[in-house]
Amino acid sequence: MKLPLPTAQPLSDTDVARLLHRSTGVIGLLLAAADSDLFGVKSRTFRGADQQPGSVDDADRADEALIAKVIGTVGDSFVWAADAAGLPGTARWTGWTPAQRRDWWINRVGAITTVGVAYPGVFGPLVKRLPVQTALGFGNQAILLCAVARAYGIDDRYRQTDLLAEVLCRRKMNSRALLTGEADDRSDKENDARVKDLWSGIEKSRAALGELERRPSSKQPWRLLTGLPLVGALAGYIGESDALRRASDAVVREIV
Repeated sequence: MKLPLPTAQPLSDTDVARLLHRSTGVIGLLLAAADSDLFGVKSRTFRGADQQPGSVDDADRADEALIAKVIGTVGDSFVWAADAAGLPGTARWTGWTPAQRRDWWINRVGAITTVGVAYPGVFGPLVKRLPVQTALGFGNQAILLCAVARAYGIDDRYRQTDLLAEVLCRRKMNSRALLTGEADDRSDKENDARVKDLWSGIEKSRAALGELERRPSSKQPWRLLTGLPLVGALAGYIGESDALRRASDAVVREIV
């Protein structure tokens, strides 16, 4: 005898705001890592050729001069590569407009990360039975849209949460108003929340999945072609790339 699954009730604005706000915290750590300059390579892109360290003109010994020259050449190649790629924090990045930085995230980084979103399409109809592509696509868009928001000077997590809610979940909200003081109100009930019954957990999961499906996704004919084995991966990539571009355009419209 089959047990009926609980009916999935839509998540409230507070539920969505809470989930997205937590996500922006994790995403912020990832983007901060992308901005970091642990080895000083990015800072060297701001120096002129005559200012680059590693000059060996005054080396006392020929072998030391040769080693220093090799090391300096290798280091300079990393500096050139970082600047040529336009990595965040380099001289080239600093000189770009917000729109150029947006294009860097969407066209360069997005072109790589979308491969992971589209890859399940190689399995054809099988992937449609599982929400793998939906979850991957939502996560990919959330990360890159936060990066786009930062490119336009939006570092506030509440503002980022509102943008994600508007573009990915089609909800207009004021997450700051919804979540202010929530931590204090929830502290006494935290243990009870961890032992909610199984049915409630399933209901929330199904509702969350429905929320993920609101995101900008592939249009026809790409959506139809994703159901074909092997070809589905290519169709998924084209469709997801277009969806990512539409999502970033929507974020920019909300900002400017």
